[in-house]
Order: sequence, then structure tokens, then C-alpha cells
Amino acid sequence: MAQAYNPDHAIAAARRFVGCKWRHRGRTRFGIDCIGLLVKAMQAGGILMRDRVDYGREPWNDGLQKELFAHFGEPVTHPPKAGDVALIHLPDNPAPSHIGLIGELDGRLTLIHSASELNVCEHGLTDDWLSCIVARYRP
Repeated sequence: MAQAYNPDHAIAAARRFVGCKWRHRGRTRFGIDCIGLLVKAMQAGGILMRDRVDYGREPWNDGLQKELFAHFGEPVTHPPKAGDVALIHLPDNPAPSHIGLIGELDGRLTLIHSASELNVCEHGLTDDWLSCIVARYRP
């Protein structure tokens, strides 16, 4: 029987990487990318994800969105909540190419993610970031 998803464990695991450097295809505290961060968080939360490292720096043929669908099913339309996985389309990119985990601090939603410009960080889920989220998945 599959273990139930525990979003608190996933969020806690993602937060342990805050401050770590971003590294393409990274999977350790020495460097981790957004996909690696999600894989590590989901493992801690009870969800085993296929951990591919054969991807390029740019999305190809909506591959990231297809992988998220394969793992989590259809995106949710409910209001965001802690533990959701966010698929993000950053400005100047031709397709969604970034992911993050929604957290919560002091009753406010946050985004935990690893980005080349920011490293691993957690910040408020502002309107600007909400407008970049093209889909959310609820494991």
C-alpha cells in the first residue's frame, strides 16, 4: 500500500535546502535545482518520484508539464494550499520550465524553490509569482 502524502514533511525537507546553491541536475546540499528539490521534498513527504537527470536547461516539448501530470494527475483548480506543487512559467521563457513547492509561514503562503538567480529560497507567494504559476498539482 502506498504511503499517504505528508505535506508538512515535504515542506520541512525543502526548507532544509534553503540557502543552498542552485546547480543544474544537482541533488545534494552542495547544489540542487528545482527538480531535485521537488524530488527530495516528495520523498520526505512519502511520494516516490522518478528522478530523471537527462534533461537540458530548457524545456523540450512541454516535458516538465508531462512529467508532473504523470506523477500527480490533473492539475487542481482549488485555491492554493501548503504542499501543492507549482509549475511556473517565468517571463522570457518559451514554456513552463520551473517548479516550486508551496509552503506556509505565519498563515501566509510561500514558495520554496531553487533558481539560478536566487539559489534555494522561500519567499511570499505574491501576486507576481501567482501570475507565473500555470498549473498546481496536489500529491
